[in-house]
Amino acid sequence: MNLRGATLAFAAVLTLAVLWLVSPFETGVSWLLTTVIVAVAVAIFVVTGRWGAVRHEADDGDLSALREALGRMASYDSEKLPLVLVVGDGLPALFDRYDERRLLNVAHGAIWVRVDRTGDLAVLALVVQRCRGGVLPDAVLVSVAPSMAEDVEDFRARLGALRQSVADTSRVMGLRLPVYVAIYQRLTRGEASPVPDWFGVVSDGGPIRDEHFSSVMRAAMQQGRAGADAHSPERAATLSALMPWSRRFIDDAFTTVSLPSAPVVVTGLAWVDAGPAGDAHGLWEREVAHRTGVHPASATALPQPWPFGHPLIGGLRRRRGVSSLVRALVHGGASMACACALAFWAAGHNNAALLAQVERHLAAYAAVAPESDAAKRDALQRVIDDRNTLERHLRLGVPLELSFGLHRGALLLPTLNRAIASYVPPPPLPSIVSLDSMALFETGKATLKPGSTRVMVEAVEMIKSHAGKRVLIAGYTDDVGSPAFNLKLSTARAEAVRDWLVEASGLPRTQFAIQGYGETRPIAGNDDAEGRAKNRRVEITLVPDTGFPSPT
Repeated sequence: MNLRGATLAFAAVLTLAVLWLVSPFETGVSWLLTTVIVAVAVAIFVVTGRWGAVRHEADDGDLSALREALGRMASYDSEKLPLVLVVGDGLPALFDRYDERRLLNVAHGAIWVRVDRTGDLAVLALVVQRCRGGVLPDAVLVSVAPSMAEDVEDFRARLGALRQSVADTSRVMGLRLPVYVAIYQRLTRGEASPVPDWFGVVSDGGPIRDEHFSSVMRAAMQQGRAGADAHSPERAATLSALMPWSRRFIDDAFTTVSLPSAPVVVTGLAWVDAGPAGDAHGLWEREVAHRTGVHPASATALPQPWPFGHPLIGGLRRRRGVSSLVRALVHGGASMACACALAFWAAGHNNAALLAQVERHLAAYAAVAPESDAAKRDALQRVIDDRNTLERHLRLGVPLELSFGLHRGALLLPTLNRAIASYVPPPPLPSIVSLDSMALFETGKATLKPGSTRVMVEAVEMIKSHAGKRVLIAGYTDDVGSPAFNLKLSTARAEAVRDWLVEASGLPRTQFAIQGYGETRPIAGNDDAEGRAKNRRVEITLVPDTGFPSPT
C-alpha cells in the first residue's frame, strides 16, 4: 500500500471510530453510514489501484531510464530548474544527439523531458513528481511541425489526443499545467540560420487573444522593413500566412468547447524558422496553395537538433514541491483535525441530550402531585437512575461519547440528590379492622343486631380520615354448615356492614367493595368453639386503587 492508500485507510478508520464510539446516531443509521464509507473507500482504492496498474504497465525501459537520469542530475540541482514535458512532433530532432536516443536534455536553464507516447503524459508527470521530491512539472510544451502532416483529419485527431492527454494530466496533478505550443516550420528558402529566430507571444495566464497575434505580426513586419537580414521580408510574409492557419488549426483545437475533453488554455504560442523540409505535400503548404493559388517554394530542413522553445518559458513561474511523505502527513493531520472536530461535536450533542433528559425527568417528578404516589414513585425512579448514572461516570470514568472535556455531570448531582431527598412517602395505611360476627349478627343471620353498630365506630373514623381510599369489606364464617351456605352468608354480612358504613360515613357507595369468602380463609382451627369464634368475622381494609376488585 502506498502513502496515498495509507492516508485514505487512516481517514476511513478515523471516520468509523468517530461514528461508532462517539456519534449520537442510532445503530441502524450507523450501519448505513458504515456501508457508505466502506463503499467509497473501496471505490477509491479500486480506482487508484487501476491507475497504479496503468502506471505499472507503462513502467517500461524508458521510464526506468528517466528515473535513473533524474536521479543522476544532482549536479544540476534538478529541483530548482524548471522542468518541461515535451510532447508532439519531431521529438527525435529535438532530443537525440550524435545518433543517441535521449529522454531528457538540460538546455537554456531548463530540463526538457521527452514524452513519445501522448497517453503517457500523465504517467510521466507522476514519475517526475516522485523523482524530484514532490516537485511537479512546470509546464507542457507541444511541438507541432505542420510539414510532417499530410492528412488534415489525422492532424486534427493528433491535436485532439494531445488535448485529452493534457486535460487528464492536469486532473491527475490537481492543477492546471501551463501549455505552450511551438510550431516548427521553415519560413524561408535556402539554408537555415544556425540560430533561428523565434516569433511568439506569452499571455499572463489567460487565453491568447487576437491582439496577441497582431503584436507578433507587427514585430515580424518591422523586422522585415528593417532588413535585419536578406530573408527578413520573406520570413514576415510566410509568417503572415502561417499565423491564421495556426489560429484555425491549433488554437481552436485546444480551446473549442465542442469536443468531449476539457478545453486547454494555451499560455504561449511561438513560431520558429526551423523544422523539417517543406514541400508541396505538406499540410500547411497545401493550405496556402488552396487559399492563394501559389505553391510555396520548397525549403530545406534545419540540421538537427532543433531548438527547444526556451523563449516561451522565460517568465514561467516555478512550482514549490511537496514530497509524498509531507503530503501524506498533511492529509493525515487534516483527517485527524476533521475527526476531532466531529468527535467534539458528537460529544457536545450527547452531553446536551443527557442534560435535556435529566431536566425532563426532574420537571416530570416535580409536576406529579404527592397524592398520586404511584406516579410519583415512577418519576422518582427515573431521577434516581439519572443520579446513579452520573455517579458511575465519576467512579469509573466518563464514557468516550460524553468525554473530550465536555461532561458536566458532577454539577447535576446536587440538584438530583435534593430532588430525591424531597420525596416524602405517604403515611402507611391503618391496620385491618376485624369485627366479631357474633357481636354484629345472630347465628345464621345477616341482619345487624340492634346496638351492634357501636363496635363499628372505629371503622367509620378510619374511613373518614382516608376519604380518598377505597374500602374492602370481607366476610368470613366457620365450617359449620354447607360451604355454599357459608359463602352466601359471608357475602350477605359484608353487604350489611357496607350499607351501614355508607350511611354513617357519607361516602359514595362506589367507594366500597364487598367480598364473601365463607369458610375458605380461617385464621384459627374449627375444632373448638374458640377457634370457630375467631373465624366468624368481618374485616374492613383500606386498599389502593390499583388492583382493587370490582365492587359488587
